[in-house]
Order: sequence, then C-alpha cells, then structure tokens
Amino acid sequence: MSLPVDAILTHLGLLHEPPSAATLDRLLAAWAARIPWESASRIAVHQQPGAAHDYARPPERFFADALRLGTGGTCFESNLALRALLEALGFEATLHFCDMRTATVNPHCAAIVPLDGALYLADVGYPVAGALPLDPAATTELETPSYLFRAIPQDDQCWQVRRTARNGYDDQAFVVKGEPVGGETFFARLLRDHEPDGLFLDEVIVSRTGPDGMLRYSEGVGLVRRTPDGEFPIPLSDAEAADLPRTLARLFALDEGVLRRALGRSNRPG
Repeated sequence: MSLPVDAILTHLGLLHEPPSAATLDRLLAAWAARIPWESASRIAVHQQPGAAHDYARPPERFFADALRLGTGGTCFESNLALRALLEALGFEATLHFCDMRTATVNPHCAAIVPLDGALYLADVGYPVAGALPLDPAATTELETPSYLFRAIPQDDQCWQVRRTARNGYDDQAFVVKGEPVGGETFFARLLRDHEPDGLFLDEVIVSRTGPDGMLRYSEGVGLVRRTPDGEFPIPLSDAEAADLPRTLARLFALDEGVLRRALGRSNRPG
C-alpha cells in the first residue's frame, strides 16, 4: 500500500517532521480540523447495491476520497487510515478496540503510539483533537477546543477516557483496551460495520474541530458548536435550511453530492 503522503500533508496543512509527541499532536489537531468525522459518505455509498467489501474503504481509498471530496469517516476506517499515515511518516502505532456503554461488541477503536518511552492515544474516530498521554499509573489530561479529555488507568491494562466541560459536563467516552488488534481481526470488524445493521448508517452526522471548538451537525439535533463551556445551537436561516446539502457542503467543505445522497435516502428520520 502506497499513500500520497505529500498530498495528504498538504491537505492537512502540515510539513514533513520527524516523529515526536509534538508532531503527533499537531497531526491529530490538523486532522480534526481538515478531515471530518462524518457518516454522510458511508450512508451515501450504501444507497448503491453492494456488499460490505464494496462499501469498505481501506486507507488508500479513504485518503483518495478525502482529497477529492472532503470526506472523512467514522472510527474504524478513520483510525485505520490514521495508522497507515503514521507508519508512512515513521511512527509506530497499534490499533485497539474500545468499549462503550452499548450492547455492540467492540463499538469503537483507537490507535496507541509509543514515543520516547511514553504512550499516546491517537483517535481521529471520536475524535480527540490531539495526542492524549496514556500512563499506566496516573491520570493524564489533554485540553482540546471542544472538551478536556482525561485518561484514567484501570486495573486490567485499560484506560477509561472521559470528556468534561467547564459547565459541569462529565461523561465516560470509552475504555481503551490495552491489547493490540491484528490486521485481519480489525478489518473483519470494519466490514461488520457495513452490514445493514452497522453503526452510523441511520443518521447523517458531520463534525470538524478547529481552534474555536467543534462544529457539528446531526439530523437529530441540528447544527451546534461544542466548546469547553458547553454546547450551543446555531440557527439556520430559512434559505439555509431549505437547501441543507448546499449549506452543509459550505460549512464543512464536504462534497455536496455526497450530502445530497445521504440526506435524500429513503430511510431518513421524519
């Protein structure tokens, strides 16, 4: 597998730098700002006949779509692509399943990156807009433009990751399992997410996180901005709401055709 690393770094607004914690932190912040967490592209492609292998996007396809259409993805494809980019840049990285408060088996994933004797969580699939240190013996923190994230070590070599805000919001995001996941096992889980009952096939969600917080649209809530002070609704004008695909394409720099196919699906709520 060969990635267009120079084109990806240009898309992210980054330069080639040697692996370091600071480089990783900049890459993850840039990814959160330039490559959206979104379900629109997977919903759009599922409107065409096919099977899981037809819908799934390995890293080379993920980045081709990102560069051409401004798309991103959900956790499994995004973090698989992240690991491929990290390895192409000289980092080491392993993929890990994560638990959430859900009946779904392994509903989330993340990468762990070892650097200079320390471990860092790299998760563009939540997203966490920066490198969160993982310490086996002490709680660590990372402040991002949307939340303060904490990693709390558990007895079984896992970390509970919590997100908090200054308004008192405090939520367990997920639990990272310390055991790395092999490539075939990981891709099988990715494929499972493209079955008819897979995650994030029933609601269009798009988010980007920049210096002023996370801009997020979901069909259930609408357009909001999330900052460490809380979540704030952003009202749309009548004209903006009347052509939602065009509005979201402008706000998120995401291909309008992808959004039209996703938002125009037959199983859309309401």
